[in-house]
Amino acid sequence: MYSPSSRRRGRLHFPVSWIWFTLVIILAIVIVSVVSSIVTPWIKSLHFPAAPGTTQQVITTLNVQRTAAYAGLDITVVSAQYAVAFADDTIHSGFAIVRLTMQVANHSGDEAHVLYYSCAHLLVPKQSAISPTNTNLSVGPRPNTSESGWIDFPVPKGIQLDMLSLQLGSTTLNESLVTIPFKGAFDPGRYTDKSSQQNVTFSYTFIPRPYTVYVLTYHITRVDIRFAYQGNQCKTGQKFYIISFKVDNPYGVDVTPGWAYDYVRLVVNGYSQAPLDSTLPDTFKARASGTGGQVVFAAPAGMHPLTIGLLPQNGGTQQDHDLNV
Repeated sequence: MYSPSSRRRGRLHFPVSWIWFTLVIILAIVIVSVVSSIVTPWIKSLHFPAAPGTTQQVITTLNVQRTAAYAGLDITVVSAQYAVAFADDTIHSGFAIVRLTMQVANHSGDEAHVLYYSCAHLLVPKQSAISPTNTNLSVGPRPNTSESGWIDFPVPKGIQLDMLSLQLGSTTLNESLVTIPFKGAFDPGRYTDKSSQQNVTFSYTFIPRPYTVYVLTYHITRVDIRFAYQGNQCKTGQKFYIISFKVDNPYGVDVTPGWAYDYVRLVVNGYSQAPLDSTLPDTFKARASGTGGQVVFAAPAGMHPLTIGLLPQNGGTQQDHDLNV
C-alpha cells in the first residue's frame, strides 16, 4: 500500500525526467545542425573520380596503325584512347588514362619474354617517360602466333594524343630503344633486320695430334644483322651478327675440331671476340658435305666489312676473312 506522500513523490519525478530527455534531444539537434553546416560545403568541394562502369565515360580516340620490331616481335599500336577511366581497368592512378590498343605478333620460332611494365613507356613532350599501370597482354605470344590487348598509362589532364609516342626497351638493361610516334615522321625500317648473302669459301686445318692433319672446307653463306636474338633485344649501339656456315669433310672418318666457341672469332676493333651462341657441330661426320650451323656474335652496330677469324689449333696465325655486309 502506498502512502499519499509516495504518490506525490512519483508524480513529481516523472515531469523532471521528461524535461531532461527533451533538453538532450534539443542539444543533439543543435550539434548535428552545426556540424552539417560546416561539413556539407567541404564535401561538395571534393572531386571523386567516377568508378569504372558507373557512368558513361567520354573517350577520345586516335587511329595510329604503326608497327615496329622489338625483341623479335612485330608490335603494332592500333589506336590510342584518352579517358578519365575505362570500365575494365580496376587500377586508376592519376587524373586520366591513355590506353593503347596493341597487336603483337611473333613470326619467329623463338619464345618471347617482354615485361611491359619495365620496357614500355609513354613519351609526353617536356615530361618524364610514363610507366604503365595495367595491361592485359601476356609476356609475349608463342612462336608463330599473335595476340591483341591493351596497355594503360596514367596521364595528366588535357593530354593531346597526336603528340605522344610509345617507347619500347628497358633503360635499366641498356637495351636498344624503339620509338613509335603516333603522328608525324616515322621510319620503321630503321628497326628491321638485314640479311646479306655471302659466297666465301676457305680451308681450315685441324691437327688433332702429331702427324695427323685434316683440312676442312668452310663456306659462309649468309650474314644476318638483327636487333634481337632468341627474344632478347640488343644493347644500345650494338647488333647481333649471325653467321651461317656450311662445312665439308672429305675424309672417311669423323673429324672433331671442337665447338665454335673455341676457334671461331669476330674481329672487333682489332681484337678477336668469342661468340655468344653457336649451332655449328663440334664433329663433322665422315664424307659429310654441307653440314650447316650458325655462329652468333653481339658487336657494335655498323661494322663494315665484317671480319671472321679462325683460331689455329697448332699455335699458328689466326686466319681472317672479310665479309661485305
